Amino acid sequence: MLLAACADPPSRGVYRSGANAVVRGVREGEIKVWGPDGTHTRSASPAPAGNSFVGQAGALWIVDSNVPAPVRAPPVTAVLVERAGFRLQEVLGTQPSGSPDAARAGGVYVRSTVKVRRAKAPPVYLVTATVDPEGAGRVGGPADRRSGAACRGAVAVVDDDAAKLLWSQVLEEAEATCAVPVLLPPVDREGDGGQDVLVYGQLKNAGFRRWFSLDADGSLVAGERESWLEIPQ
Repeated sequence: MLLAACADPPSRGVYRSGANAVVRGVREGEIKVWGPDGTHTRSASPAPAGNSFVGQAGALWIVDSNVPAPVRAPPVTAVLVERAGFRLQEVLGTQPSGSPDAARAGGVYVRSTVKVRRAKAPPVYLVTATVDPEGAGRVGGPADRRSGAACRGAVAVVDDDAAKLLWSQVLEEAEATCAVPVLLPPVDREGDGGQDVLVYGQLKNAGFRRWFSLDADGSLVAGERESWLEIPQ
């Protein structure tokens, strides 16, 4: 049974990846799918439970979207990653660990850090982190194998030197699915010049996807969201 994270209609994302990826709903003929390397055309065919197969696709592809590939984010220093981890303590309620690993020193495990440039304002950094260190979320990677004691995760925005926490939110979907939250660099989904951010996670048959838009004040505004604990076989 598919479990949605909210009452809104499910979005158009792939929720089983691989050689014969599954998308929600009945679709026929050629459709467009989007992923980290841009938009592609696939041929849809019937799948169980009123869904469709679309051939080879990754876990975070969106159907029928003409969206360019995300621009590769500039590298982030270990010092900034470590500072970001300390900022996320305030969100996830942890204590410094003393670890020599910059991603873990703040008492959380920093999973993704993306620099975002803004018009007429200093850049900000988007960060995701979890309480436990299990799994290795990465863009385009396989499903994480995660068995940590705590599945709590969060997304946050910090200032240009990670000295200040500008915005944050605990990700209920990450806790429900125990999937590592991973960030994609922002894209313009609507063609209106905005910066739309995808946070996603996949753990075997469970996963989630959340869209946010970056506001002028540096906060993230929540958009489409969905999660699932099982997929049709």
